[in-house]
Amino acid sequence: MEIAQHANLIVQPTGASRADLVPAVKEFNALKEAGIDKKKLLFVPMRLSNQTEAQIIQEYLKKTGYACSPFYVMEKASYKQIQNEGKTIAEVKYKKLAKQAKKLVNSLLDYL
Repeated sequence: MEIAQHANLIVQPTGASRADLVPAVKEFNALKEAGIDKKKLLFVPMRLSNQTEAQIIQEYLKKTGYACSPFYVMEKASYKQIQNEGKTIAEVKYKKLAKQAKKLVNSLLDYL
């Protein structure tokens, strides 16, 4: 709670399943009830199979009243591999995937 009070932004990565979404929303609800400004809370969809999944998550989270990043991370073996090497997903060798990761990071910075 102390960290949340001092943070400028709290990013909650979440997958597409209800098993991920429901506890993620409960966590944000608890933070909000504890006095954390709702504007500091941002969901980022992660490990998605396709664009339709991203749209479904974004629509679901919109109903909660919390912000959701328009950018998301797809489930890609190359992202896992680069992280196993101790690097960020923006350092992946595939330009399109690296570009998507950088868009996400830039959107987080813009959100601040």
